[in-house]
This record gives sequence, C-alpha cells and structure tokens, in this order.
Amino acid sequence: MPAENGSELSPFEAVRRIGALFDFERKPNSKLGWFVRIVGTLAGAIVVWRTIDATTLILLETKPPSPLPSQEFPGDKFRLSEDRRKEIFKELATAELAERKRAIETNTWQGHLWSREDDRGWYESKAVYEAAHRHHVSVSQVYLVLDEGIRNHWPAPNGEPLPATTPPFNPRQTW
Repeated sequence: MPAENGSELSPFEAVRRIGALFDFERKPNSKLGWFVRIVGTLAGAIVVWRTIDATTLILLETKPPSPLPSQEFPGDKFRLSEDRRKEIFKELATAELAERKRAIETNTWQGHLWSREDDRGWYESKAVYEAAHRHHVSVSQVYLVLDEGIRNHWPAPNGEPLPATTPPFNPRQTW
C-alpha cells in the first residue's frame, strides 16, 4: 500500500490505517471512512430489524392452540375418563418414584437437592412423552393428568401422594 509521499507503507502501518476506518468513536476523515461507517450502520440496522421481525412476527401471527374440551361426558376431563387418567398418573408416579430412588442410591448431583430435582424433572419429561405416545394423547393432556393427580393427592404405587413442592434453589459452590 503506497503512502501519500509515494513510499511503501510497512504492513503494520497499512493494518493501522485500515483499522482506523473502523474507529467509530472518531469522526471519519476520508470518503472511505464515511463509506465504512454508513455500510456498518446499515448492516447493524438490518441485523436488528431482522431480529425484531423474527422475534415479534411469530408472536403476532401464531394462532393460539385450540383448547382441550374439559368435559364431554360426566366424569371425563381432558377427553379422558377418570380410569384412564388414573392409569396414566400411576405410570408417571411409578417412573418418578423409581427415578427418585435411583438418584438417592447413586447420590446424583452430590446430594444437591434442587439440582437432583431438576434432573428428575428432565427424566419426567421423557416419561410424559412416552406416556403420550403409548396412550395416543397429547403431551398437554398427560401433563394435565399429572397435575390433577398431584393436586387431588392421588396415591402413588407406594400409597403416598407425590410431593407437590420442590427444594429451594441453593447454588453450588463448585463447578
């Protein structure tokens, strides 16, 4: 890259001059500097606009899901009979009790209760998807059944209702 006086610039000086074009804290001192500033500003504005558009468009255009009918026949909820709801709840409660037992026996998360419960919730979500597939119902219906069973204190296979609370968050000191 030639300098103004006709001599060659060192590679370091050439990089410094090119880098000065991207110094957005100072006013540009050349047409190329103004061009870089305008192109950079337009590119930033386009990125911001596309992000806002992608984020808000889905919120504005997505139709809400159709609600589940609550009762079609006496005793039905969520399009499921009470016997079927209790069967689904029993499956989920059995899986939850087994997961809690496994977590305690293997001392998952070094005894950090909140992390252990969070991990159990991940396994629960897998069980919910499997139950939905097995019973040919939606995931929403399975979660509603689980919620109903916990709220109504339906007994788990051990005869006790599932706990409706979670341990408080206690950040671990070591990561």
